[in-house]
Amino acid sequence: KFKVQLKNISTKPVEVYRAPLGGGKHSGMTVAPNTSVTVKVESNTALVVENASNETVSVQLKVTGDVGLSMNYKK
Repeated sequence: KFKVQLKNISTKPVEVYRAPLGGGKHSGMTVAPNTSVTVKVESNTALVVENASNETVSVQLKVTGDVGLSMNYKK
């Protein structure tokens, strides 16, 4: 389990949702520019930050809890 404080520091919104490792996705939300959210993520679940625009976006993340996490980027 872990908790993420995410701030969208872009000019475009980003989508955030939880994706259990067994499949599916849930608890989606849109994070507007210059807005912060806190998300608690269950065990065996990934937090996905998705950019639906054609422009580059940036987010600030503060992750606490399980320190054995990894990050992945898909284009």
